[in-house]
Amino acid sequence: MKSLANSFITLALGSIALAAASLVSAQDNAPTFYADALPVFQKNCVACHQPEGPSVGGISAPMPLNDYQQAKAWAPMIKNALITGYMPPWGAHERHRGEFKDERYIDKKELNLLLAWVDGGALEGDPNDAMRAEALVANGAGTVLPESGWWIGEPDLVVEFEAPVYVPDAVKDWQPTIQMMVPEGAHENPKWISRTELNTGGPWVHHIVSSHMGVGVPGRGPFSYPEGWGVLLPENPFVTVNMHYHKNPGEGTAVEDNTSAGFVFYDDGEIIDHVVETNLLPHAGWTIPPGDPNYEVNNTYDIEEDIYLLSMGPHMHYRGKAMRYELEYPDGEREVLLWVPDYDFNWQFLYEYKEPKFIPAGSTMHMSWWFDNSDANRFNPDSTASVEYGPATTDEMANARIYYAPTTRRGIVVGEALPEDVLKMAREDDRIRRERATLYDPTSDDFSWLEEDSR
Repeated sequence: MKSLANSFITLALGSIALAAASLVSAQDNAPTFYADALPVFQKNCVACHQPEGPSVGGISAPMPLNDYQQAKAWAPMIKNALITGYMPPWGAHERHRGEFKDERYIDKKELNLLLAWVDGGALEGDPNDAMRAEALVANGAGTVLPESGWWIGEPDLVVEFEAPVYVPDAVKDWQPTIQMMVPEGAHENPKWISRTELNTGGPWVHHIVSSHMGVGVPGRGPFSYPEGWGVLLPENPFVTVNMHYHKNPGEGTAVEDNTSAGFVFYDDGEIIDHVVETNLLPHAGWTIPPGDPNYEVNNTYDIEEDIYLLSMGPHMHYRGKAMRYELEYPDGEREVLLWVPDYDFNWQFLYEYKEPKFIPAGSTMHMSWWFDNSDANRFNPDSTASVEYGPATTDEMANARIYYAPTTRRGIVVGEALPEDVLKMAREDDRIRRERATLYDPTSDDFSWLEEDSR
């Protein structure tokens, strides 16, 4: 009996040893931060998630992911953001992988590796294993703000408010149009815009629609034209921004905003082949019924001349659910240009082709928007409301902005005499903008509008 007991003890001890060895082996094989997770973070996340990370469209990432202690503390949230598809934010369907600049898809293998790192206990590993991640940064996978403080480099022209804009305690949602003042003598002759950047004053700026600088929204960086493409900024330009301030109202929440913007111009001697045009393609005249979870709106736009399509920017508000651009060619063939199946008002991207797309005259662009006005939409301000097109966040919009240019090369030499039609169009656009603009008056202390506009 004693021999049998000893055998059981030996067997038990052997099983424990085997289990312990297996556990050690499993830990040895588990992904670690420095060897496995950090290179994936550097490639996909650290452009935003870094110490004192960039303010992109008014927001900054909440934690640096090139720091082990921070990444470990946030590991459960990282897992949730990955499996729900919330991060990395992009919106465009997987079918478009490879079509647009600066796309934010994460490879399935890399996603699974990060999930395995979290599930394996978010192990640290050996800091000496970080060489792969450092190599990625050296090759440009990580992003560091230039010393100028501008992502576009040192601007040739900076414009800003005449005085900081006061956003009172009571403001929840406010959308004033404000002039950006051009310093006297700083821009006396027309210039060709190459790059622009909106430098938002803080997180209370939800988004900006500008007259010459594109659109600034959370997650969208500077606006850059391809080489040889540009927009003419006329002399004495009327530069405006439609600001969308959004914050929690209450005592002590007032802020002063001093959003600014920068321009980089083409140098003399460079060639402008394509003068960029834009069209908001707004569609109104519809009403979303109360509680409707999948209301569809459709519109079309006829292409009357051969163009190169540069980019597309869908826009809806909190009830926005999905959006699609589809092209019907003259022969009847149809092609989906952009499918955003899970639209997010907080991440409004401009989808810019890696190479501008040729669209022949006689084509028709079909645009479709879907809205969720039900209780299932957690962002819905009021599921009992009938909703129409309007400027307030509690209204809705169905816009499908495009940037494009005629295919005929202009061959305009920067610094030489401008073609009369180009100069005339730039001046005319500015004139119309001046006539139609209703500007915010910074000298007014009347905030009676708050009761109406901040609902």
